[in-house]
Amino acid sequence: MTRLLTSVRDLAEAREAAAAGADFIDLKEPRAGALGALAPARVSSIVRMLRDTWPDLPVSATIGDLPAGDHAAIVHHADRIGRCGVDYVKAGVAPGPTAHETLTRMRALPWAMVPVLLCDDGLDLRLVEHACELGFAAVMADTARKDTGSLFHCVPLAVLDSMVQTARAHEIMVGLAGALRIEHVPRVRALQPDFAGFRSALCSGARTGRLEAARVRELRAALSGAAQVVPHEAVKAA
Repeated sequence: MTRLLTSVRDLAEAREAAAAGADFIDLKEPRAGALGALAPARVSSIVRMLRDTWPDLPVSATIGDLPAGDHAAIVHHADRIGRCGVDYVKAGVAPGPTAHETLTRMRALPWAMVPVLLCDDGLDLRLVEHACELGFAAVMADTARKDTGSLFHCVPLAVLDSMVQTARAHEIMVGLAGALRIEHVPRVRALQPDFAGFRSALCSGARTGRLEAARVRELRAALSGAAQVVPHEAVKAA
């Protein structure tokens, strides 16, 4: 079953998401971009408080939207977030001439890194293969531009299926995200990734709005097949 990764910006949202059944808590600041980072002190505080009630709930955090190929910045910010006690550290990887080196350098870090392959202009399956061969904890597909359509507008289903199957063959987790809405759940379930990431589908307005616990419960049930998918027409692209 595909698990629900819920992106939250503060402790209140994290607690609401956890109580509503989120399988992963993902710490980020949506007002700072697709992978906008929270301050390390805030990440540490949220992790510490969450673990008091949900000690086994996996927590990830993003390191920020950084320039492609700026490996010094990636290492610096990954180290800052990794020291906060999260289970996974997520970092964006843009396609291009530096992408393979970025993956290699990320894998050398002492944290459970999750490369987030940015797919606005398509997904390079060679990067997927390289990430899987390096043996990351997980690999994700996502989009950086949240106002131009969902992941499914950017990457054909057959390519996403190839990504899922490649990760599965290497026995690493694979996740899908990128302006996903509740109406995309049937396609997500058909692909059967290990987890799917959502933000704006869980908010009453834009992705910078407040998370609603009822939407977390609804999406969790939809991903499990326990509830019929009923699209929210008012939900904006994540």
